[in-house]
Amino acid sequence: MIKSKIQFGLIASAILFLSACGSTPSNIQQDERSLHQKMGAVYQGRSYISPAQNLVPVSAVANSGSVVNQGDFLTQLSIIENTSPRMANNYASTYNKVVGWVLAGANVEQLNQYGVNLQQMRGEDGYQNVLMTGYFSPVIHARRTPQGKYQHPIHALPTDKRYSRAQIYAGALNGKGMELAYSDSMLDNFLLGVQGSGYVDFGNGTLNYFAYAGQNGFKYQAIGRLLVEQGEIEKEKMSIQAIRDWANRNPSRLQGLLEQNPSYVFFKNDPNGKVRGSAGIPLVPLASLASDRSVIPSGSVLLVEEPLIDNKGNWTGQHQLRLMVALDVGGAVKGQHFDLYQGIGDDAGHRAGLMKHYGRVWLLK
Repeated sequence: MIKSKIQFGLIASAILFLSACGSTPSNIQQDERSLHQKMGAVYQGRSYISPAQNLVPVSAVANSGSVVNQGDFLTQLSIIENTSPRMANNYASTYNKVVGWVLAGANVEQLNQYGVNLQQMRGEDGYQNVLMTGYFSPVIHARRTPQGKYQHPIHALPTDKRYSRAQIYAGALNGKGMELAYSDSMLDNFLLGVQGSGYVDFGNGTLNYFAYAGQNGFKYQAIGRLLVEQGEIEKEKMSIQAIRDWANRNPSRLQGLLEQNPSYVFFKNDPNGKVRGSAGIPLVPLASLASDRSVIPSGSVLLVEEPLIDNKGNWTGQHQLRLMVALDVGGAVKGQHFDLYQGIGDDAGHRAGLMKHYGRVWLLK
């Protein structure tokens, strides 16, 4: 399971120094152009919604595009039915109506004909711009014993968890038999802890799932924020890739940076495990997301206007409609903000690290 999202919310966006980037009606026009370019926010033709409302009833979806992930969405609902009968039963009416609409072609202009009611999220700024970030399941290259470049241990949960990251790096757990694997990258191990779970490739053609087992109790410090505050990376350019680039330029300084975050995550080997969210349900990439449960409860169905970005993280000026289910949570996911699950591996990680843009969202009920 992606337990970091349950226990202490260490998701990819937590290291990227997220800022609200919201605007008030008085300064919205002067901010419009810069946000439009940097964050994919579009304000034209929208009315302002007060902070007193998280969601407002609407009669139609203000986007006539096609839903691009109908099959993945139906797969996600099937997984919910098979793994969580309680959730499936609680949302049976909504799921059945939405499935009927999807099977009929998923024409957004016909939602009301299938008894589906719409509520639109107000967005961070009141102009329906919901912040969207991404998270993923990394694949770590490792060996079971230290050899060659594989020298960085991934630890199981020890009985004594009082040691800080710096103490563990200095060898506080050496000789205790807690090493599950040795990877070829200290930074990759750190990012595995940020995600809270992931896959390990031992070089034998199969992937082992490492699930979250616990944390040492120290407060988490965002290294992305530290790099911005120290003038190492511009805030506007902060991403996982920017951190990787910094580490490649400053290999002798990497350990010192990571030690400024004393929090340390431990794992357990689950060879046949699957990526699960806080609801305990396996996740389908880009058909599931993490939400603030006080705004969007787990199991809710959402029509998401996902911003499309290029390989450098720039918004292309386009969005696409996706059906998603809220099945996870995150400490950095608050209010009008979603974390979209991107999948497994480097490509998913690249997308997740660059995703920090706005789109609209409708709750289907």
